[in-house]
Amino acid sequence: MFDEWLKEFAQERLGGRPVPEDVRLLATAQWEGRGHPFEQFGITILEPSAQHPLIDTSYLSEKERVDPDIMANCAASEQMAKYLKAVAQDEDGNFYGYWLHPQQEDQQPPPVIKVDTELTYWELGGHTFSEACLYDIAFDDDELFVKVAAELARLHISIPVSSREDLAELSADPAPEDMHRRLYYAERERLGLPSQR
Repeated sequence: MFDEWLKEFAQERLGGRPVPEDVRLLATAQWEGRGHPFEQFGITILEPSAQHPLIDTSYLSEKERVDPDIMANCAASEQMAKYLKAVAQDEDGNFYGYWLHPQQEDQQPPPVIKVDTELTYWELGGHTFSEACLYDIAFDDDELFVKVAAELARLHISIPVSSREDLAELSADPAPEDMHRRLYYAERERLGLPSQR
C-alpha cells in the first residue's frame, strides 16, 4: 500500500523525482502510525494528494478575492509552486519544500526552503530534508539537536553532525524571495497596477 503512496508522492509532490530516503522513512513511519520525531514539533509529511500550500486560497475573504494586489500575489504564489515542491507542513501553516528552479545548479540534493504564512522564504541548512527540519527546530539548542538526531537514528536516518552550526548551508538560485517578488511585479504589471519597484 505504501509503495503506491510513495509513487504518488513522488509524482504529485516532487514532480516525478525519486523520494529521498529520509523523506521515505519519515512518510512511511507517519502513514503506518508509528510517528516520527518531527511530529512533536507539529511537522507532518503532506499526503500525496494534498493541495500545494502556495495555491491554497481558501483562507481569503470575498473582499480579498477582488483586491487586484492580493490576487497578483496569489498568482505569483501559484507560479512559485512549480519551483518549490512542498513536502511537509507544520501546525501553524508553515511548509517545507525542495527548491527545484531550472536555474538552480544541478546540485544533489536541492536546498530545502521553509515558507511561513506571510510568504517569507527561509533557506534552511542541511543536505537532507531531515537535516533542514532539524536546523529549523533546534535553532541554538544543541541539546535538542542531539536529542532529535538520536530519535531520527531509531528510524535509520543519520545526522552526521552534533549541532546546527555544523550543517552545510546550500544556497538557492535564484533566491526564492527574489523570484516571488519578480513574479509578483510581473503580475501587477499584467493587471495594469502601478509599479512598486
